[in-house]
Amino acid sequence: MRLFTRDYGKLTMRAISAKKATAKLAGHIEPFLYTDLFIANSKTIDIIAGSNTITAHARLRQSLLHNTLASFFVEVVDRFTEEREPDPELFDFVHDFLSWLNDTDQPNALSAYAAILQLFGLLGYHIELFMCHQCHQPIRAALENESSRFSFKMWNVECASCRTEDEAATLSDEAIKVLRYMLSERYHGAARLQLSRVEWEEVDQFVRALLRYHANTDLKSETVLLSILASLASN
Repeated sequence: MRLFTRDYGKLTMRAISAKKATAKLAGHIEPFLYTDLFIANSKTIDIIAGSNTITAHARLRQSLLHNTLASFFVEVVDRFTEEREPDPELFDFVHDFLSWLNDTDQPNALSAYAAILQLFGLLGYHIELFMCHQCHQPIRAALENESSRFSFKMWNVECASCRTEDEAATLSDEAIKVLRYMLSERYHGAARLQLSRVEWEEVDQFVRALLRYHANTDLKSETVLLSILASLASN
């Protein structure tokens, strides 16, 4: 199983017999728990010898929407972090988001997307939405029938005059403003945004395309997320 720790970063461990109903670890190593772990060193993969739950984050397992958003977020964390590279600031950010998500009554995908975009900044990938990476001029309102583009390779917006052949997303002025807000405000601020259907679809497609480009594959939890969002939209 995969763990994310403050002092050692991401770790892969074994939990022997944890699935048995009578096992001491049963209920103490479930997804999204915040816990103290006791680790036994092994010549191959270290073993979880004990666990003391600090915060259960039960809603992240009991509510389908909460679980889907948490699963999507932690899969991104897993895909973009390396084993045994401790980063206390990153750990605190992940813990704070999962705690907030567990406590909020009305989570939405925008809050998870904002957390993911901010996560990239902590990982050293700066998303630039103000200045073109080619001419280094500020991105101003697009001309009529023109839009700015975001180069996935450069993590940078480019103006209509400096378009490259890199794989990119076309972004309207409205989408750029929303994304700037999502990067500057905490994720709970993004949760309160009221977007038009067009704005939501543009932001949604941008975030998922950015993830797909840099992860080099689809995320396993993405299919479930899209299904849940489609269901909510039809109600």
